[in-house]
Amino acid sequence: MKRLISMVLVTLLLSASASSALGAQPYGDVGDIVDLQGVSADQAETELANRGYKRVINGVPVSYWWNESTKTCAEILMTGGSVTDIESATLSSCGR
Repeated sequence: MKRLISMVLVTLLLSASASSALGAQPYGDVGDIVDLQGVSADQAETELANRGYKRVINGVPVSYWWNESTKTCAEILMTGGSVTDIESATLSSCGR
């Protein structure tokens, strides 16, 4: 009986660790917006909205955008008035 309880506890702990590790991974494919690198900030924001992204966190110089259709969280770095980097971000970065 003790052995069974120990096995169940280990299984639960491993499952919880795997779940939290998955939550910390970048989420979604930003391949549909990487072409916006180098584009002016104003133009990029318009185009992100046209492509189904909604800004969920407006930070400087980094903002986070969520696309409900593709379930993608994107981290957008804007410096010098244009987009300098686009990467997938964690779900928690987009409040998910």
